[in-house]
Formats: sequence, structure tokens, C-alpha cells
Amino acid sequence: MKCITYFLQRLGLLQVELNVPKFVHIPLATHKDEAVRCPHCSSGDIYGHGTCKGRRRYRCKSCQKSFNDFTGTAVSGIRKTEKFEEYLNLMVESLTIRKASAAPGVNMKTVFDWRHKILSSLSALNGESFGGIVECDDRQVDMSGKGSRKLTRQPYERHSDRTAKKGAGNDRVSLPVATDRKGNPAMQAAKVGRMDVKSMERTIEKYTGKQNVLCPDSHPSIVAWALDRSLEHHAFVASKQHVKDCCYHVRHVNSMDNQYERWMKSFVGVVTKYLPSYLNWFIFLGKMKQSSQKAMDMAKIVLSSAGALMDYRAIER
Repeated sequence: MKCITYFLQRLGLLQVELNVPKFVHIPLATHKDEAVRCPHCSSGDIYGHGTCKGRRRYRCKSCQKSFNDFTGTAVSGIRKTEKFEEYLNLMVESLTIRKASAAPGVNMKTVFDWRHKILSSLSALNGESFGGIVECDDRQVDMSGKGSRKLTRQPYERHSDRTAKKGAGNDRVSLPVATDRKGNPAMQAAKVGRMDVKSMERTIEKYTGKQNVLCPDSHPSIVAWALDRSLEHHAFVASKQHVKDCCYHVRHVNSMDNQYERWMKSFVGVVTKYLPSYLNWFIFLGKMKQSSQKAMDMAKIVLSSAGALMDYRAIER
């Protein structure tokens, strides 16, 4: 029995090694048709500035700063690049911090930092212009100050103190959720408390247009927002009416809600300030569901997100 377990472990490690994306090969594919621009001032007036550790460096004539392909990305400043490449495979598997740190043999604090640097690179995936029918719903998530030394509220004596409250109070975050029939999702944190019309304006509105037909539930804020924007909409209570006119329903967005709830359970509570990053992670996994090279897809996104490091540093500590 021990021999079989050892064999399966070695087989899993071999599979990870074979699927590890190598950063040295990716820039040729991702930047082949793009002009190199300065990540500091976005100027295209640059010139070659030698090499460092086998990577080509550039210098900007406008701001006089030097950079390479990794500058500003989540890979910038990473010393254990080989371990980081291996960790991308574990990100695709949605492993917890403890399990993910055991495989590459890296400290849990380092893996935690790597995770959020990578997730800062995925923000561009969360929300694109919708096409056709758009299903829309709202979701409430409990606020979490896990790890914080200063809570903005009185601590609960027991979990039932929170669950006894009905509706969206000041201890919950509203998440507008939307998707079209092509599987283009958007799921973003809007505000603390009950969702209103301004919540839709900040999140879903920038992806919708007059060409879209909205299928919301009976939430009054979503209906009011659709009326203000003169959007064609068909609101109904899904528990009482499953389909309207043979094509209007909210099955896709409800399915996405259920998938998100099951996926988040493995993390046993996510701190509210990190919630947008986990929403980006969930959206990435949904969009790359049919891909056979998810780790390579994630690596390409990481290397093409020049503002990821700045977004990571902007997260409140």
C-alpha cells in the first residue's frame, strides 16, 4: 500500500513538472506583435540597455528608467522563479495555502504573497462587454475581518448572532452578478449593505448597452436601474416562474452562484479586503474551463499585466 501511495505521489509531481510553464518562452509569444513600451510612463521611445541574468533590458528616453519584460508584473522581484512557475499549476487546482506550500517546498507566507500577486493580474478578466441576453442577480457575502487586530464592529459571541439577521445588513457585502449566454461573466463587490442603483452603475453598467436584454430577478434596485437606462428587461421571481417566453430565465447566473459558493467553501472564509481578488480567480477558472493548458494561460496573463504589482501593493495591509 505504501508503494502505491509513493508511486502516485511521484506521478503527481512528474505531471506538475511536465505542465510547468516556462517564462523564458512566453514573451516571444505574447509580445511578438506588440511594441515594447515603458511600464513607468507608457512611452514607446526606448532603446536596448544590455542584459541581466539572461534577460534583455531596455531604457526609456522619456523618464530615463530601465526595465525588462517582468517589470511591473507579478513576477517582478521574485527570486525563486522556478518555484513560482510550479506554483501556477497549484493555483489552477485551487489548493489552500497550506497544501500549496508543501508541494514546491516554500514558506506559507511566501505562497500567500505569490497568490495575491497572481490574482492582481487577473482583474482584466472580470467583466467584458455583454452580448445579447444578460442574466443578472445579486448576492450577499458576510464581511470577514479575519486576522485583523481592529474590528469595525462588536465581535459576535456566537455564529447564530450573525445568521439570525435577515436581509443585507451592514455586516454583509453586496455582489452584483451577471453573465450573458456566451458565458461572459462579471462578479464584483459593490458596497457594504443592501445593493442600490449606484451599485449597478459602478459594476455592471460599464459592460451593458442598449443592445442587451436584461433578465434580472425581482430585486427592486436592478429593475430601477434598468428603467433609468431604458433597457429592455424581463424581471420575474425564479422560484415561481422558471422561464418566460421560452428564452428568458436566470438559470445561467444561478448556476454560477452555486458554483461560486461550492468553490469558496474550501478556503474557509476569505477576508473582505481580499474578496475582489478571489472573484477574479473564480472568473478565470470559469473562462478557462475548456482549456487544456490553464497554467500556461495564467502565465501569459501574469506576464502581460504590467500594473499587477502596483495593484498588489495597493491592497490594505
